[in-house]
Amino acid sequence: MTTTPTTADTGAGRLYAIQGRGRRPVDRTQHMLDHMDRNRAYIHAREAKGGDPDGALLEQFRERFRWYRKGWRGLPAEAYQRGLWGEAFKAHGHPPLCVDIESASVCDLACPFCYRQWVATPDKIMDEALAMRLIDQAADLGVPSMKFNWRGEPLLNPALPRLIAHAKKRGIIDTLINTNATELTEAKARALIEAGLDHVIYSFDGGSAKSYNKMRPGRFGENTFDQVYANIRGFARVRAEMGSPFPFTKIQMILTEETFSEQDSFFSLFDEVIDDVSVKAYTERGGKLSDVDPDTRARVEAALADRGLSDDTPYWRDADGNLMVAVGRFPCEQPYQRLMIAQDGRVAMCCYDWGVEHPVGYAGVQAIDEGDKEYTHIAERAKEGGKGFELLKNVRMPRRLNDPPKVVQSLAEIWHGSAVNEVRRMHGLGKVADVAVCTHCPFKDTYRWEKITGASGAG
Repeated sequence: MTTTPTTADTGAGRLYAIQGRGRRPVDRTQHMLDHMDRNRAYIHAREAKGGDPDGALLEQFRERFRWYRKGWRGLPAEAYQRGLWGEAFKAHGHPPLCVDIESASVCDLACPFCYRQWVATPDKIMDEALAMRLIDQAADLGVPSMKFNWRGEPLLNPALPRLIAHAKKRGIIDTLINTNATELTEAKARALIEAGLDHVIYSFDGGSAKSYNKMRPGRFGENTFDQVYANIRGFARVRAEMGSPFPFTKIQMILTEETFSEQDSFFSLFDEVIDDVSVKAYTERGGKLSDVDPDTRARVEAALADRGLSDDTPYWRDADGNLMVAVGRFPCEQPYQRLMIAQDGRVAMCCYDWGVEHPVGYAGVQAIDEGDKEYTHIAERAKEGGKGFELLKNVRMPRRLNDPPKVVQSLAEIWHGSAVNEVRRMHGLGKVADVAVCTHCPFKDTYRWEKITGASGAG
């Protein structure tokens, strides 16, 4: 007999892979609330209304932002606890909390820890008309947040500032990008700030030039620590010169065997120019990097043996050096948080489904008309070792694990469609591993962790 999951099944004790350890922690939620009067979405709404003399409209924006941030963790927990999927969830009336538009799938780096090393990924930018339609649909659906990248580097799309500006005009409160900052010129910095970008997350792996240059090699030319570091500092300078509280800035470093000991130097590099300095657990995405030293690895192996767990059981050394092994799974939060629209209009339910191997619908016609044409092209170029593909020789074609109807649907139809709801149901019933794309997912937030406390790994 199947029972509705309890609170214990839905996330009590869940740990998250991103850890902030900067010396000057800044609360992003409070920062947004404190400066909501400078948010471009509010400014547009105020102008359309002809003013906001009593501040009521401003408070509405603040309350909606509070609702969105509270719901990021709260909605999945409530949904799994109450068994909300299918018609029950539709009746709940909750929109996606974020829609991720892949403005560019192309990237100018070949990082050894990236999925791009082993899953073919198109070198394309999204059609601007499609992106604009998606923004409009998200706004009509009541989506509070939009992120303008996924697998690629968004600054490679020249239309990015226009997309952000349109989202702000349509009332999207929170606009975000992740960037490697290789193309973050002063001109682009000003354009992004003027467009109303609310949050930028830098990916910068290394507390020294040596480790950074090894972790973030260029695909089409040399990429260097000095240039990217200068770009990031330059962005902070431009933001200060413009007197803007936005975008809020965050920087992340992935913890590997080499970078683990560089945490202090990493924080020192950015404490004075970044609002939130954090580190992130390494997750295996094909590069097979070592994230622990030999002695720590021996402790992991002993812990797994003591618990009768297989050798491929996930483990985790967090930023403080705590060592843990996975002893179970939680249902994933992402199917209740977001939709990911790939450059060609294919829709995924999770940022870890790199190849859109389990699509849940189509928001654009290109993916239907062209199928895997661009993926095949990349796989062939990688096999030939063409320019820009020298470091991508091990890529494979994505698997195709789900086949939704090949019709273009709205974001609302996909969000409440049968494909994503079936995943919600399976996760909610504790059958995470029965969803093929989720079986061996490396996303650390979905595992139940047990701390290793003894030298032999005994708990």
